[in-house]
Amino acid sequence: MDYALKLADGIDRLTKGASRLAAALLLALVALVFFNVFGRYIVGTSPVWAQELEWHLMAPIALLGITVLMLENGHVRVDMVYDRLSAKWQASLDLFSMLCGVIIACLFIKYSWGFVDNSWSIREGSPDPGGLPARYIVKGMLPVAFALFALQCAANAIRHANTLREMRHG
Repeated sequence: MDYALKLADGIDRLTKGASRLAAALLLALVALVFFNVFGRYIVGTSPVWAQELEWHLMAPIALLGITVLMLENGHVRVDMVYDRLSAKWQASLDLFSMLCGVIIACLFIKYSWGFVDNSWSIREGSPDPGGLPARYIVKGMLPVAFALFALQCAANAIRHANTLREMRHG
């Protein structure tokens, strides 16, 4: 179990790195929105590429953010029921939900793969004049982010399984 816990710690470090990336992208998004609003209302124009870049930044922020929530135990659950459960049942429920998270993430990867592959194969860009040329990069974030999500759920599952093991052994 020690090896599994070290693996979980490594996954946590990877997720923390992703959280720093998401935070940097969020700061860039705030600056970009300010630029776009300033351009639109003060200058009278805002370039199409800058408006598209907003959602190009928002997508990885949201996708990485869900993984960070898993790391920080900030995901949604029905606390009024959960809080009434014993510690063993809480750990069991947490383990089950993390395993479900791994399965769901794998399904997202599987079913997004064709969508992403098609976008990469044609080097999809914006259909709008003046838009960004590399939309396929943002779409490529789908399997990457859900792989990280699956890893973080697996790391959490390892910890919950260890908690249950410790409860059984004393």
